[in-house]
Order: sequence, then C-alpha cells, then structure tokens
Amino acid sequence: MDFIMWVQGRLTAHGFPVPADGDWGRVSIGKLKAFQQKHLLPVTGVADAATVAALKEEGHGSGAVVATPKETMPPWMAEMHRRMGLHEVRDNGVLSAFLKIGRFLGNPATLPWCGDAVESCIAKTLPSEPLPANPFFAQSWAKFGKDVVGPIVGSIGVIRWTASSGHVGIVAGVDGNTVNLLGGNQSNAINISGFPRSKFIAFRWPSTFPIKQYPALKGKAPQLGERSTR
Repeated sequence: MDFIMWVQGRLTAHGFPVPADGDWGRVSIGKLKAFQQKHLLPVTGVADAATVAALKEEGHGSGAVVATPKETMPPWMAEMHRRMGLHEVRDNGVLSAFLKIGRFLGNPATLPWCGDAVESCIAKTLPSEPLPANPFFAQSWAKFGKDVVGPIVGSIGVIRWTASSGHVGIVAGVDGNTVNLLGGNQSNAINISGFPRSKFIAFRWPSTFPIKQYPALKGKAPQLGERSTR
C-alpha cells in the first residue's frame, strides 16, 4: 500500500468514503478538506503532518490502523508515475485523455506535449495551484510556483534549448551532471530520461504544497538546500 492509498483508506475509515485506488484528484482532495474541517485543521487538501496524525486515530469501525507508509513522492509526481510508459502513438487515446485533464494542446503524436503532461499532473492533484499562462511553452514553467535551490526530487525542472524551445518535467534524481526527469514527450513517451544540468534554467516547486525531501526514483536525491553548480 502506498501513501496515497493509505490516506484514502483512512478517510473512508473516518466516514469520508473514497476509493483507495491511488488516484488522487478532486474527489479525494474534497474528502480530505472535509476531514480537515471537521478536525479543526487548516483546510488545505494537503496531507501534512497534523492531518496524517489525525488520520492515524481510530476511525469508524476501522479496527487496527495500518502503519503509515512513507510518502515517497509528491502527488503530482505520483500522478505522472502512474502514467509511466504511455506512448504518443501506441497509447494515443489513453494519453490524450490524460492530457485533457488540464488544457489540451492537441494530438500528442503531432504536437509537443511535455508541458501539457506537467500541467495535467498539477491541475489534477493541486487544483488551487496557479498555472503558467501558456503551460505548453516549456520555458513558461520557469516562473511557476516558487524557486528551489537545485534539482530536488519532485521539483519542476525547466530546460532551455533555444529562445523558442525547451523541455519541462519532474525531477526524479541526479547522476553527477545529469538531471533525471520523469516526464512526457521523452522519446515519445512518459518515462525517466537524463538531461545535462547545464541546460536547466530553473527548478520550481508548487506554491500550495510544502517543500519536502523525497527519495530519488533514479540516481541521487540532493538534500534540501544542497547547492549544485550550473
């Protein structure tokens, strides 16, 4: 059981039923906000430490509380990770449905969709988070949310190839001077791919979610506040 499924299960145990399927979206967020309101917690829709502590308490007919799994990735990263392997041609229908969660640029088999994929993940899991005016232009994400020091796991990594082209994805870890991104339009699919650290112009974090330390999916997970040279 992963962390999101645990939260969903505990919400159900406390009388706020939601399927424990790992699919974190508006329904689960709404139930969590209702739970927070009932327990006089800040109504954020984020499973912070105080909310997790309240969820651990015995619920309605829940019996023994299952140990809390470690939160291994933030929700927008978990959403992208659930889509691993989707290919723009082979899985065009399923991929297009995912990209339509937010604004939709168009057929991913013919249009660049890295920004579209990141936008769908943020729009679904953090519906109150302000998004770039043009999320399809990768470099627009350089002003998203708030700045973080270095490529921490879960941050939005923004690449500039030229003035008019770039790439954006979610940092999955680092290998020396290579930053591994979990993202879309990487060899025409959603996967983890490495990019030169020197090409990144920003690492950003959602303004509505606390910065946390997460383990790497590939490579090393830089510590919070750890500086790395450009």
